[in-house]
Amino acid sequence: MNKFIFLDFDGVLTTARYHNKLCRCGMATIDRFGELFDPRAVANLHTILEQTEAKLVITSSWRTEGLDMMRDLWHTRMLPGQVTDITPFYLYGAFRRSSAEEPFAGFTPGSRGMEIAEWLIRNAEPHTPYVILDDEEDILLRQTDRFVKIDAETGITSENARHAIELLAC
Repeated sequence: MNKFIFLDFDGVLTTARYHNKLCRCGMATIDRFGELFDPRAVANLHTILEQTEAKLVITSSWRTEGLDMMRDLWHTRMLPGQVTDITPFYLYGAFRRSSAEEPFAGFTPGSRGMEIAEWLIRNAEPHTPYVILDDEEDILLRQTDRFVKIDAETGITSENARHAIELLAC
């Protein structure tokens, strides 16, 4: 059975600690994609991927650049795993897969949790194991048992990785 990691970037892979370290050393903090990822957070993501064989679904606001750009970022930065997909995003409260697509009829308040729920309905079997890695609790109540809150200062820690691995085993 497939397993999925719903992955935010800012505060999860990009961290205040790493950004400040780069600034103190006079090094670049961004590339053509955006802020550089913290190698410690990336290593902990790698641990999760290696032990669970989960697939990555990007929930970060960076996904508005599109799936191809997310895959290019992943390949160029030589990051672990592969980007399987991006969640849809709500623009002005209406569901869309991209800013060029016609939204569904009706108005829905946007939230990351709703976007994840929509993705799961469209792409996964019921009871598919998943975990949400995010520094913000913009999730649905029913998703709280699948949520790993990340500290934006440190990004994904080894403790977060252990917790995510446990959740994906269920």
